[in-house]
Amino acid sequence: MNPEENAAAQAFLAQHAFVRAVANRAAPWPGVADDIVQQVFLEFIRKTDRWDLSKDLRPLLATMTRMVALRHWREAVRHESPAVQKLAEHIRSLAESSLSEESPEAAGAEALQACLRQLPERSRSLVDMHYFSGLSTREIGERVSMNPDTVCRALSRVRDALRRCLKKSNIESSYLHV
Repeated sequence: MNPEENAAAQAFLAQHAFVRAVANRAAPWPGVADDIVQQVFLEFIRKTDRWDLSKDLRPLLATMTRMVALRHWREAVRHESPAVQKLAEHIRSLAESSLSEESPEAAGAEALQACLRQLPERSRSLVDMHYFSGLSTREIGERVSMNPDTVCRALSRVRDALRRCLKKSNIESSYLHV
């Protein structure tokens, strides 16, 4: 591996848990999350020269992971009836259009990232563990020596803070209806 690929591999490995969590959610059927993560890794390394490794890679990796999952789904339905193929293609096109950089969701995601950066480190850590790593409140509580109910209340306060921040940014807070 050349130095650029090595740096990209290290950056990917730092985000591996996040990519795995996205793959688990986006996988078209159980058991393919590992295949999706491996494919994302290969594509990430193959296009190393395109990435700015000094920036937050999670939005890029999340998009790549969802697109690879969609390709897995498309491949799975390739041998299905024309009606199923047409439905799968329609769903794929809807998913791709929602990932468009010009979509309102992209603007909201950028605003949400800005709001996340304004949070205290401990709050960002809770958000990262719960939403990006997919840990339960019980698992987070064990890691940070907190009661799961306290973690739940802290996450609720973080969501409220993010809603206020997004409201200041004139962005709908539909991202926080969880």
